[in-house]
Amino acid sequence: MRMNAKALFLCSVSVGIMSTAAGTNQLFNSWVDLEKHDGEAGAAPISRTDYRQLVFELQQTRENMRVVGSQRMQAAPLDAPEAYDQIAEPRNNERHQVALSLLHWQRLVVDDAASIQAMAERGDAESVETNVTVFAFSPLNATTYRGGYLEMTFRQADFFEEVGGAERHITELRLDAGDGVGSQPVEWDEPLVVSYDATGAKTLSLEAVTADGTVLHAESTLQVAALATPDPTQTVRIQADSPYADHWGSLYIYQSGSHAGLRCPVFVVEGFDINNDMDWDVIYNILNKEQLAETLRSYGRDLIVLDFDDATADIFGNASLAMEAIYYINDNRYRASDKFTVIGASMGGLITRKALATMDRYPSLYGYGDVNTWISFDSPHTGANFPLGVQEYFNFFGGFAGKYSDLAVAREYRDKLNTPAASQMLISHYTCTDQLAGANPSYAWFWDSMNSYGWPTSCKTVAISNGSGYGYKQPFDPGEQIIQWHSDDGITLEIGSRIYALYKSAATAKTVFYGRFDPWDWFDLIDESVYERSYSPYGLDNASGGTRDTFQELFDQLPYKNSDDWCNYSDHCFIPTCSSLGIPLSQIEQTIHNNGSVSSLSPFDEIHYAIDNEEHIEINARNKRWFMRAVLEDYDTDRDGFDDYQEYLLGTAYNNASDKLAFSIEFDVGAASSATLRWQALANTRYDVYKAEALAGAWQYIESVELTQAGTVGRSYAMDDGATNAFFKVSASPIDPVTD
Repeated sequence: MRMNAKALFLCSVSVGIMSTAAGTNQLFNSWVDLEKHDGEAGAAPISRTDYRQLVFELQQTRENMRVVGSQRMQAAPLDAPEAYDQIAEPRNNERHQVALSLLHWQRLVVDDAASIQAMAERGDAESVETNVTVFAFSPLNATTYRGGYLEMTFRQADFFEEVGGAERHITELRLDAGDGVGSQPVEWDEPLVVSYDATGAKTLSLEAVTADGTVLHAESTLQVAALATPDPTQTVRIQADSPYADHWGSLYIYQSGSHAGLRCPVFVVEGFDINNDMDWDVIYNILNKEQLAETLRSYGRDLIVLDFDDATADIFGNASLAMEAIYYINDNRYRASDKFTVIGASMGGLITRKALATMDRYPSLYGYGDVNTWISFDSPHTGANFPLGVQEYFNFFGGFAGKYSDLAVAREYRDKLNTPAASQMLISHYTCTDQLAGANPSYAWFWDSMNSYGWPTSCKTVAISNGSGYGYKQPFDPGEQIIQWHSDDGITLEIGSRIYALYKSAATAKTVFYGRFDPWDWFDLIDESVYERSYSPYGLDNASGGTRDTFQELFDQLPYKNSDDWCNYSDHCFIPTCSSLGIPLSQIEQTIHNNGSVSSLSPFDEIHYAIDNEEHIEINARNKRWFMRAVLEDYDTDRDGFDDYQEYLLGTAYNNASDKLAFSIEFDVGAASSATLRWQALANTRYDVYKAEALAGAWQYIESVELTQAGTVGRSYAMDDGATNAFFKVSASPIDPVTD
């Protein structure tokens, strides 16, 4: 075999060889340490990222072999599934089903750099080629919310085997799911029942036997986030009206009881689901933090959730889908007088804003929404921020198709940054080549259109932000380096990058990303390094706002890390506080709390914000109060004079008129001319105590007693000297503890 030195390049010692149409050989890198996943006993659990990368590299190998007709390995048939494309598809609503994908690949590699150089010099590759076994498996959904009962299945459709002969094919599988049962035999497409008794990360161990008796070992992990998740009462498929007929979604309906029709519906619209894998199980468990979803159901609220088939699609198209959902809800309401609440989470706030504003502005064309309250939850009403340095990383390491094996996750995320929804929302976008950080061209058109429709006008509007309203920022400065990554083995590969927070300046640009890729190749044909420099008039990455751990997420996925690499900060500002409250971005540096000139810029009737910056769309004990008030207030189910929110505060039954604010007082007169009053107090109630000398006399106010929890109250009051009797009155009224 002859080798053309000009075509030779190397990225690491784990390098595959492919024949080209010209008869030369090209080497391509594996971004995964193959020695860790070679089927030997004691292998470490593979990460989901590394597994997807290996399958991606197999797919690229297959595609190249089909082009050149190589006979060096058994090439997959032309009608074989595209491996990576298949496993990257969202696996939604499988609930208690856990699909396991398996990869078995006899990969052709070159032993070492010295041999490669000698091979290039003498044009003889035969003596340094070897087959390396790649054996790995992974759940296609890394997290389950139904750990108490699962059915794990190795599906033939998700099995990718590329080996040199029949004797190497896998014939037997045994799986230890880490549930205490031990290793059990499994068959293709036959589920294995697994039950966990606690949440947390579970280690899955697989043993396979090939036809020639070779035993292979691999491990993977499954995150058990919950042991059980209730099923929705009903799932309805909906489609957007023309011109967005290709927009589809699922309505998950979770009723509060067995009643007919939808009662006091709470309609929740999901946000930017970057992987389109946030199904019912995921969304329910987000909504039920602090038991919010179940508490609302206990007050007779039916929960309806809209899950987009493609949450990355055009926001206006998905807004049309949200309108179709509103039509469906109104057509199926138990009675029109019930309270109707809409909640838009993250991007869902933009979608519901557009849907409700359109219906309010053009009712003759689109009908009336009949919505009473709209809640926008940490939504980017003046834009979202995804660190520009991270975007440039995705563009650099995901953009070398045809030169060497891409980093699959980088390529995938770069493509997601280019989706319509991301292009419409992001304040800064890597496609803007000016040194002044700017948006994608879609951004300006989108916001001009959004602003032309205005805001919902026929309902109460409430904004809830996870960002600090007190001016607290992320703990780093604009322009500060966040990530350091550098790998250099001195022979075959130098690779790495530095990522910085976007620099804040009126005119001066500083580095936001540095990337270098320098594999060993004969004439240094593919060395590449880039410095991307930008600036912004605002400190975007460190601003006050709902956070996302993008920095840490990226760092955890980097290959070839060593002890000299670091990530100093995990989180960044994702949704600036001002953006989530509809306040212009020009106010991003301003403190909102007690700042009337800033908070008055918000178009919402009511705004709430965090003290410290919180994780984006995190429901916690503090903001649960805001949700409960917005959903329950202004509707009195049992018509006893107290609305459902007051009943919630008091702890009385919202649907029983006889269970209301009532109490009796025990009254004792002591020997020391004092009177003692005792009563059982309700929570969140103010008790005003009055005294009179005669029953028909004037009442004199003594004090108020306020409780946040139910309990017994005892108070002693002095009687007038020489008085033989006294009259006391206690009046009660509910109080709202939510003052923020």
